[in-house]
Amino acid sequence: MNLQKASLKNFSSMRIGGEGNLVMVKNEEELVEAVEYAQAEGLRVHVLGEGTNSVFGDDLKDYLFLKIELKGIESKLLAVSCQLSANAGENWDEVVKFAIKENLWGIENLSYIPGTVGAAPVQNIGAYGTELKDTLISVRVYDIKEKVFKELSNEECHFSYRDSIFKQNPSRYTICGIKLNLSKTPKPILTYKPLDALSVSSTLQEIRDLVVKTRTTKLPDYNIYPNTGSFFKNTTLTKEEGVNLRNKFPDIVLHEVDGGYKVPSAWLIEHVAKMKGVRVGDIGTWPIQPLVLVNYGNGTFKELVDFSETLIKKVKDGSGVLLEREVNFIE
Repeated sequence: MNLQKASLKNFSSMRIGGEGNLVMVKNEEELVEAVEYAQAEGLRVHVLGEGTNSVFGDDLKDYLFLKIELKGIESKLLAVSCQLSANAGENWDEVVKFAIKENLWGIENLSYIPGTVGAAPVQNIGAYGTELKDTLISVRVYDIKEKVFKELSNEECHFSYRDSIFKQNPSRYTICGIKLNLSKTPKPILTYKPLDALSVSSTLQEIRDLVVKTRTTKLPDYNIYPNTGSFFKNTTLTKEEGVNLRNKFPDIVLHEVDGGYKVPSAWLIEHVAKMKGVRVGDIGTWPIQPLVLVNYGNGTFKELVDFSETLIKKVKDGSGVLLEREVNFIE
């Protein structure tokens, strides 16, 4: 086992974090060895992906960080569909490109979402009307509590909006890979803007190209402006809450969902908190998309926490809506 000290800010796209213990895991045997070491030393296990949805605190001595480098993508043709398998260390967008090259439908709307395959089920990644759970068959995990490898079915993952059993139990499961059920026949989902401008005869590549163009236009490159993408979830309200909010803010955009409405948090940040493009020290909201918080230089974990809590308070005081972080804080 190759144990090393590492600066965790180098493993977060926000470029914030202290020093911690790190093990690079290249196979399942090394994974078991690292977990056993952590348990013997009384350390909490935290799995690193590409760090595009994680921010690390300053004091990380109680953790053992595992960088999962399990690789491989395979497809298996079935009668009317295709089973695609991908290991946790693969880049998610490479899996999407693989599927498109194989002319397989189901994850094209999830193009250009940063991160690894192993991170995708944790957040139940989603975009433009689709979520990972819509195509996922199962997740291969190492159950740290029971000390066994197992396959968790879609239902056993307890998926919901940006949530899963993995997010609810961060120290129990280490994801090793996923299986997806993709379609060999066209099944475009074009209900969300700007994809609604496309025709139902659009190709997989045309859909991907528009998704990539949209994401690169709205979101800053984290290699230039460190960020973790959407910092907050969009908020789901009851129908009564949605009506009351619209009465207070007639121009608000509400998306109808089962039993209520989803309100864009970016709208609340811009129009209620008045914090679009606002910067305090080295932390600020992105001028084009205020849902994104940016580290403009040498921002600290405390500065990020303070800025986000100020934003949450302003939205709550002005609208009654409590924003919830989408990004994971490890501290």
